[in-house]
This record gives sequence, C-alpha cells and structure tokens, in this order.
Amino acid sequence: MQAAYKRIAVGPLATIAVAVGVWLLDRQGFVVPAPGILLLATVAYATWVGGLGPGYLSAAICAAAGFLLLSVPEQFLASMSDRALRLAFLAGLALATPLVAFALRVRAGRLLDAERRTRERVETASHELLILQAALDNVDYGVLLLDENMRARFINRASRQLWNMPDALAASRPSFTELMRHACDSGAFALPADKLDAYVEWRVALVRGGYEAPMDLQLANGKILRFQCKALPAGGRFLSYTEVTDLVRNAERLERLATTDEMTGICNRRHFLTLAETEWRRFRDDGAPFALLILDVDLFKSINDRFGHNVGDAVIRSVAAICQREKRDADILARIGGEEFVLLLPQTRRDEAVGFAEKLRQRVEAEPFVHDGESLRLTISIGVAEAEAGMAGIGDIMKRADQALYDAKRGGRNRVESRPRQAAASKAAAA
Repeated sequence: MQAAYKRIAVGPLATIAVAVGVWLLDRQGFVVPAPGILLLATVAYATWVGGLGPGYLSAAICAAAGFLLLSVPEQFLASMSDRALRLAFLAGLALATPLVAFALRVRAGRLLDAERRTRERVETASHELLILQAALDNVDYGVLLLDENMRARFINRASRQLWNMPDALAASRPSFTELMRHACDSGAFALPADKLDAYVEWRVALVRGGYEAPMDLQLANGKILRFQCKALPAGGRFLSYTEVTDLVRNAERLERLATTDEMTGICNRRHFLTLAETEWRRFRDDGAPFALLILDVDLFKSINDRFGHNVGDAVIRSVAAICQREKRDADILARIGGEEFVLLLPQTRRDEAVGFAEKLRQRVEAEPFVHDGESLRLTISIGVAEAEAGMAGIGDIMKRADQALYDAKRGGRNRVESRPRQAAASKAAAA
C-alpha cells in the first residue's frame, strides 16, 4: 500500500521540486536553460510511474509553474512574442504529455509482457526438453535423433552403450554416416571388410529416404536389434533400436514347432502341403514337372511290439536321416504320419523318380541299425507318382503314390512300385 502511494506522489512532488528549484535559481540570478522542458519531463515521469492521475496532477502543477515562469519571457520559448500563445502552448504540452507518456507506458508494458511470456514459454520448453531427454536416457532401448542434415542432435545412453560410443564422439554431433562407420569399425556387425562401405551407404540411403518399415539387424555378438526410422516434420529423423533377440528366437521356435516334425526335425504334414501347393501351381501354370514318393517302414508294428516304442521312434529317426541325406536340396521331405514319409522331387519325371526311389530303398536296407547289440534289418516300401494334367491338385498325386505304395506292400514289401500315367493306363484298358 505504501509503495502504491509513493508511485502516485513521486511524480507531482518532482514537478513541484523542479518548479521551486527553477524559481529560486531565477531569483538568485541564474538562468536555467529550457525550464519548460524540465517541467514537461517531470510530467512524463509522473505519468510513467503513477499513471494518468498523477500525470495530470503534474501537468496542472507544470501549467501553474509555467504561468509564473513566463513572467520572464527570456527564460522559456524566447522566440515567441505573444505571451498568451506561449502559455497556451505550454498548457497544451502539459496536458498532452501524460497521454503520450501513458501510451508509451502501455506499449512498453505490453512489450514487456510479451517478452515475459516468450521467456516463460522458452523456459517451459527447455524444462520439458530436459525432462524428455532425462526420460529417454533411462529407457532400455536406443534412441537417436537426427536433424535435417542427418547430424545427431541427441543420442541417449542406451545408444551410446549399444554402439560403444565415446562421449566425445556423441558430443560432437556426428553425422549418421560417421556413426555407422564407427559401429562397423568397432565390429558391431558381422560383415566382411569388403562389404562394410556398401552396407554403410545402404543404411544411410534408407534413413535419408525416410524408409519406415521395421528392420531386424543381426549383430556380431548374436543379438538382434529391431531398427525403425520415423521421418519428422522438420526433415529430421527419429531412430530407435530395440533388442528383440528373445522375441525373434521364440518366433523362430514357434515357427519350427508349426512347420517341423518334432521327432525327426523334417517338415510336418501341414507344412509339406503348403510347399507342395506352390510346386503344383508351377506345374499347372508353367508345366514344370515333378514326382512324388510315399514310403513307409516295413513291418513297423512288429518292431514296436517286439522292442517297444522307443526303438520304433529310433527307427523312424534313422529312416528320416537317410532320406534327408540322400535327397537333393530342392527336394521336400516330410513325415506325414507314424512311419510314413513323403518326398517331393521338383523337375523330375516318373522314370527318374523310380530310379531315385530304388537307390533310396537300397540305402535303407544297407544301413545298419543296432539295438542292444542286436542288428535289425530295416526295409521300406515306396510308391511313386508323377503330376499329370488331368489331376485336380496335390491330393490326386498323393493318392496315386499311395496306391502305388499299396501295390509295393501287396507285392512283398521292400520294393518300389509306380502307377503308370493316367493316359497310358486308359489306352491299355481300352486295348
């Protein structure tokens, strides 16, 4: 309250003090240059400090003091000859000065408020940025923020640890190219030396182009990182690196469980049918030939009954291993149930498939299988069929091969049988 009264009174008191001072000096014979300007300055000061009320009070005091001072014309606006005009001019200036000063004060206040708000926004943004940086420094995945020139603006602690990055390098705002070269030079990626430059160029091009699809990176230490790039509105890039080793390994394990026969490690029936459908479409669309073998272990039930299921499982694994060893890389081997297997041979005609089946049969027969010191003689029967234009799908060729397998069983086992092509069989029947 006292401070408010001081702001109101200080201007008028200053005007009075200046007027009295000028009057005293004048009586002593001292000439004060431009006393009216001094009085108007006090009016402006009163308005600036206290507002319009004190300003107009100071203006009234200024006008009264001017009237007295004009009794000596030489001391104020001496170039004017008419005293009344000079008094009116001084009064007008005295009344106008508070308005001008108040307007300037309001404008200055607004500018100060705007500057204060701007400063507060900057301080708030800086505080929020510090909080965000602190938060990102404590997450367990790597974060890298690039500006529009692909230079690092922020590298969190996880990223620095992930790439064994010295603090000096992180603080130097390196380019993404420099960061990639540091990672390669530190042996982070299991790549030959002659491929590192091409790899760096490829990764830099992806980031610069804003490629946003997630990408899994295999590190030299066996870890797998999921890398993702997000383009920012200002042209920068937000890069994240998340370790997904366990996730990928579990996904691979689940995929193996879904596509692999657990006992033998080869394809299961479901996965085989999926792969076989692809081969069937090639045959249907392009005429690419393929043959199919279905085989099973002879007298398998007696082996199980005599030696137990553990030995029966070992027999199945042994036959699967022989087939896996003898087949070509492009061939598709699967266990489709019990002791029964199927083998698809791409780009193979029936006669070639029969020759391969006979070779496979001989390998199984010649392979020693010993249990508790006792050698068991294993044999297999095989049915062979070839894809034909009249068939409706993979089910038809499997049915044909299964019929040939039945012929092999009925013919005495340990043999290969093949059903003739449907067209040839029809001609023979007609004859």
